[in-house]
Amino acid sequence: MKTAATGNALIVTLVLASSLTASPVWSQTLGSRIDAVRDGRVRMTFAARAGVCGNGNSWYRSRDGGRSGQFNGMWSGGNDIDNTCEHGPVRVVVVRAGGDTKEIRTYVGGRWRVDTGSTDLGAVSAVTAGSWLLQQAERGADRPARGALTAAALADSVNAATALLHIAKDDSRSQDVKASAVNWLGEVVGDRVSSSLDSIAYEPGDRELRRTAINSISRRPADEAVPALIKMAESLPDKELRRTAVHALARNNDPRAMAWIEKRVGTP
Repeated sequence: MKTAATGNALIVTLVLASSLTASPVWSQTLGSRIDAVRDGRVRMTFAARAGVCGNGNSWYRSRDGGRSGQFNGMWSGGNDIDNTCEHGPVRVVVVRAGGDTKEIRTYVGGRWRVDTGSTDLGAVSAVTAGSWLLQQAERGADRPARGALTAAALADSVNAATALLHIAKDDSRSQDVKASAVNWLGEVVGDRVSSSLDSIAYEPGDRELRRTAINSISRRPADEAVPALIKMAESLPDKELRRTAVHALARNNDPRAMAWIEKRVGTP
């Protein structure tokens, strides 16, 4: 037997269910929320990959948890002040004009300036943000595509290797975007990365893109990089690219690289 209280509770439940299915802005996809801004700036934050830190103006990304890595920007403070390097979040600003994304800017750490002119989406899932960014890298105009690649590479828990390789081999993309994808491919974790970069280095085509692939291989862990670079130094058909591989070996402190170079130097 239904009581008045039971009936009222049912009505409240139905009203709540109706309001939850009314597709509020927070339930929309990230892409649709960004596309809803035709002109202006959209900003969002998400978790940073391990080894990524920044002070708002500059960021640093370590490789393999070590001290070597990649810097972006300038660290101020001189010899007397230590800068604080905060582990995230990654801060992304999407510049929109005429319904199109014109630029994607990336920061790590720091604080947003008070700016009522921006649409702030707040904290979003790093995986969701990474997926949207990689779509922009694959399909967007050159400038925002390069910015999207940087932001995606800094996002936590994003496996970008497949998308980066696709972009690197996509002849419809500009050489700048392809080179940026190859450069970041050398930074991601994955068993297929070195073999993929190796295949790019040996493919006929743009020499600078192949040179970027060789330099990207040189930043891989030594057990991957050194054997691949030695093979390239000995077998790449292009003499200039063989020289690039030799220079990459010379920058590597691994004993195997040094032994190969010493042997070559000692060969008449």
